[in-house]
Amino acid sequence: MDLPIKVTWPPMLYTDMSGRKWAVSGQHWVEVPHDMTLDRVDKYMVVDDRFTPSRLAEVLTYDVVGSKGDTYTVTNDRGTWTCTCAGFGFRRKCRHITEVKDASG
Repeated sequence: MDLPIKVTWPPMLYTDMSGRKWAVSGQHWVEVPHDMTLDRVDKYMVVDDRFTPSRLAEVLTYDVVGSKGDTYTVTNDRGTWTCTCAGFGFRRKCRHITEVKDASG
């Protein structure tokens, strides 16, 4: 086997019950020296950049003024909406997110 092998996931290190150490990524297992650390694992495995997905969209943030004058930050991280208000912390939804969605919709 030619080293380093190209993998699609960042490798991890695993020591089995017999004391052998392995670099593991998906279905790929490569035995490595017992003193191997992740900062040197690239001699055995490298992540192939062509398999690294690109970001689909930017993280968008909006400042929304609440009913009592406080300003909250609403964030849309590729479709996952969050808000810094206490209501979102308790209920995982709030009127601030609805307001931003309605205004941009």
